[in-house]
Amino acid sequence: MNFEEMLEQREVKKTSKIRMPYGYFYKRLTGGKYSNFVQFHDELTEDIFFGHCVKAECEAVASIDHKTQLHFSTNDEDDGVFAIAVEVGNYQTLEQLLNDNPAIVARNEFMDSTLKSLFDITSLLNERGIYHVCYAPSNILMRKNDNSVRLLCHGSFYKKVDVDLLYEGVEDYIAPEVFDRGEIDSRTDVYSLGKLISYLYHSAGMPFELKPIVAKATDADPDKRFVSVEDLEAAINKARTLKRTGILAAAALAIALTIVGLFFYMLPSPENMEYVKPVDEPVPDEMIEEDMDALLGIGADADSATIAQVVQQQQHLKDSIGVSEGKMREYKAKAEEIFRKQFTKAAESIISKVYNKDQMNSSEKDFTINAQKMTNELVFKKDELMKSTAISADRAEAIADKIIEQLTEKKKAEMDKDYYGIKKQKK
Repeated sequence: MNFEEMLEQREVKKTSKIRMPYGYFYKRLTGGKYSNFVQFHDELTEDIFFGHCVKAECEAVASIDHKTQLHFSTNDEDDGVFAIAVEVGNYQTLEQLLNDNPAIVARNEFMDSTLKSLFDITSLLNERGIYHVCYAPSNILMRKNDNSVRLLCHGSFYKKVDVDLLYEGVEDYIAPEVFDRGEIDSRTDVYSLGKLISYLYHSAGMPFELKPIVAKATDADPDKRFVSVEDLEAAINKARTLKRTGILAAAALAIALTIVGLFFYMLPSPENMEYVKPVDEPVPDEMIEEDMDALLGIGADADSATIAQVVQQQQHLKDSIGVSEGKMREYKAKAEEIFRKQFTKAAESIISKVYNKDQMNSSEKDFTINAQKMTNELVFKKDELMKSTAISADRAEAIADKIIEQLTEKKKAEMDKDYYGIKKQKK
């Protein structure tokens, strides 16, 4: 073995390979620069159709000018195509990202941007008659510096290849018609995207409004699914809009009730009186016009004193709702500060259960289970504190996301630098 071969072998040993459905994604030092490669599984390269499929895809995607689409060139041998060289970039699979930082699914901007990117590129591909087929987390690449989506190797180019070999280990993300050698179209992608959405929300808990949408998208019968990815995206956006409207209304009511409660709490306690002085003043006209329900609710036998008490309570309620904007901001700021302090303390304890050397050195299965438990606890605590402090869901999520991100980075920085998500097991 010469010196150059020794260097090459050393670099290969230093570079870890990422398993994807069709091969291993890895970096290789070539000419002083690192290049991305996918080395296809031997079983696939032995398929007589596989090499032709790879070349057909390479030619087709070369004309797709979209940041989410990765381009590549083929590495050929006498026996056919054994690997592809992928465009420059620092990538990891979505599966890797979630194993390393499972709490990222609690961030609205991550979920929204990931799904939006997938919907956009899928719509573009479908317009050209190209279908990705498999949206398994191990078949989606993410650019490391900004967690943006990248796609490679679309399933519709490999119709003639043995699907059992091509999708080994990710069968749950593949529509039934693919294995039945049926028609592959946009509904096939709708199915796989639905399965991905279900996976992303598995640890955090799928929002109620998304459950019927995902159920329709993943129906075994293609005719019962959404016809296109655009329809799936529109259904999700509509459900989120309705939920957001409901949350805003509930938050406004909660704040109003909190302020009313504070108002009555700060009122001086009434003096105990043995006799109640009859009220001579008539019920105000505006009370009759606007608050008839309150008056009717006290009964026909009520005396003037009881009626006056109801009138006074209604007036207090109106006065309290008319609190100035400055006072409202003061209440909100105080509530958010209480939420921030209590959530930081709780999140510190929850995250420490997972991000420690013992857990990071455990098996991948154990780490994934504990990470899911951690995410569930964080989401539950966020919702619990959001209700008790009466702050809006958007503000609660924004504050919680920032705290989780800071604590996660802090814990990872405190650990041995050899730990990157899950430490490699000894051979």
